[in-house]
Amino acid sequence: MSRIIIEYNPQLSVITQKLIEANITPSMSSNDESSHQYDIDMVAELLEENNRIDDLTIINQYREDNVNYIEF
Repeated sequence: MSRIIIEYNPQLSVITQKLIEANITPSMSSNDESSHQYDIDMVAELLEENNRIDDLTIINQYREDNVNYIEF
C-alpha cells in the first residue's frame, strides 16, 4: 500500500510561491482552480536553482518528513 502526503499551505514566501506557479506545472488542481499541488522534488530543484535558501530549508524538512506534494 502506498500513501501520498500533501503539505497544505506551506509557509513559503509569496515570491517563492509565484516562482513555483510560473515554472512548475501543477500535478493536480482543485475543481475550482483555487489551489494546486506541486511535486516537492521539482520544487526543491527550482528553489536550489534560484537560490531561495530560506524556503528551500522548509521544503527539505518536508522531504525528510516524507511529504510528496505541496498545495497552495
